Amino acid sequence: MGRGTTLIEAALHGRVPCGCDVNPLSAVLTWPRLRPPELDEIVQRLGGLDYSAAGDQPDDLLVFYHRETLKQIGALRKYLNDRAASSKNDLVDDWIRMVAVNRLTGHSPGFFSVYTMPPNQAVSAEAQRKINEKRGQQPAAKNVAEVVARKSRQLLSDCNGEVRRMLSGVAYRGQLLTQSCDRVPEIKSGSVSLVVTSPPFLDVVDYAGDNWLRCWFIGVDPATVKLTVPKKVDEWQRAMTEGFRELARVLRPGGHVAFEVGEVRNGKVKLEEAVVPCGMAAGLEPLLVLINDQKFTKTANCWGVDNNSKGTNTNRIVVFKKAQ
Repeated sequence: MGRGTTLIEAALHGRVPCGCDVNPLSAVLTWPRLRPPELDEIVQRLGGLDYSAAGDQPDDLLVFYHRETLKQIGALRKYLNDRAASSKNDLVDDWIRMVAVNRLTGHSPGFFSVYTMPPNQAVSAEAQRKINEKRGQQPAAKNVAEVVARKSRQLLSDCNGEVRRMLSGVAYRGQLLTQSCDRVPEIKSGSVSLVVTSPPFLDVVDYAGDNWLRCWFIGVDPATVKLTVPKKVDEWQRAMTEGFRELARVLRPGGHVAFEVGEVRNGKVKLEEAVVPCGMAAGLEPLLVLINDQKFTKTANCWGVDNNSKGTNTNRIVVFKKAQ
């Protein structure tokens, strides 16, 4: 499920969204966009919060935030987690949490933090200290409520009545599951027309490390999230085959799977070639491989990496079909 982009697009086309990811951040980032509140509700809620309320304010985070900003983040975090723990959170709370999670750290003035990596790649406090020294920067004070309201206004700018009607017609029929994808009995057999998914690319990405700050904000210990990140191709294939068997079960006859992977290990390992036998073992027919060659990525620029030199420079999408 990742950050939920596919589910949002599906819902905007009138399709019933159904997603599964073992990472609890996925549901946090997806549900609110399927049920967006009105902007005035968000602004009113933000204005009514007590930002002086005591909350967790680790000193290590002062390399990212001005002390006053960290105080406001801690208060907002406490409010949101307390509401969730007592099941009092509503659509407005969930939206604010979603936006705040994505504003924790970033590379422009629109984030709570000083300049750093994009929000899905939070560096360690020690690494941020080095970034600050190299750039000669110090965290400036930010108004947390204003940042969240400004981003909300941007996100909702094209959320008109037609969009809201479309989302409301399908969102509450959808499912968002936080669990392993190889067993999803909650999804009926033969009920899915299209699957779009992107699994972990071997050991390329440190999902737990990259999301440590987001997990802190939502009150989740990353060590408790059992991610599947095999280090060897054959181990990866075994895990993917189990996933494909479940995909084959939930697919209706004639349904399709778009399975996106990236090049790894400087292009020496082409995971699309490893994917095909996994899908076939589950009884699916491979139709094509689409390769998208990226000319520029924001992350590559932030890391100071030239295009097509390091990292994942291509997306490789293997399309399968279930027989009629």
